[in-house]
Amino acid sequence: MKNEVKWVVKAIKVGSITLDRSAMTHYKGKGEIIKVPIWCAGATDGKHKVLVDTGIRDLEIYKKAEPGVEQKECEITEVAVKDIMGWDSDEVDIIINTHLHCDHSGSNAKFVNAKCYVQKSEWYEAFHPIAPEAPFYDKACYDKTAMSYFRWEFLEGDVEILPGLRVITTPGHTKGHQSVLFNTNNGIVCVSGDICNVAENVNENLEPNIVISVSDVYESLDRIREIAHYILPGHEPGIENGSSEFIPVINP
Repeated sequence: MKNEVKWVVKAIKVGSITLDRSAMTHYKGKGEIIKVPIWCAGATDGKHKVLVDTGIRDLEIYKKAEPGVEQKECEITEVAVKDIMGWDSDEVDIIINTHLHCDHSGSNAKFVNAKCYVQKSEWYEAFHPIAPEAPFYDKACYDKTAMSYFRWEFLEGDVEILPGLRVITTPGHTKGHQSVLFNTNNGIVCVSGDICNVAENVNENLEPNIVISVSDVYESLDRIREIAHYILPGHEPGIENGSSEFIPVINP
């Protein structure tokens, strides 16, 4: 029997945001000010070097959408990737963007040899956002001034990228949002992006506050619960930088 490919996945902190807790948890905790990380993930099967999301391009531009954002020098994406994964920026093979908000796609261009995977519907939305989402999209992260369009791979639906690595569509936070699933020695790890800002979203069935479709959010949370054993949410504070230990997924 052919051995299944197993991936090692690590959390990579590329900044933080100070905000009202209720922004993560559908008004739960309103008035409680917390600081949450901005997570990317690095993953390898021993051969390929994969990033899920790439953090911030321009801190001052992102502050227009999120005034509480901060980034230390050691959290600049290419610096953090080198520190946690040991990879130089030109060694990364693949970037998978859960979506194209500017805290998730901001440093794609820094990884010059990487093929970038995004849902086709998210690509369209990034150039034609609805008004409430417009501040979170920065075209300079992904348009032709940032990088060649030939570096992009446009997906339509659930796709296996490599053995043990696949994406599933999880719309709701954005129209073309996707989450990334890795087979690991501990089970299936979901790098969720912002369909789950924090583990409470999936484990207590709480929608985040930035959504374009409430019904899609709940269907997407159901999908994650059906498949994943562990989750790295986009802004979960209960995970350590560089860790491969993530939050167990439970049914509420």
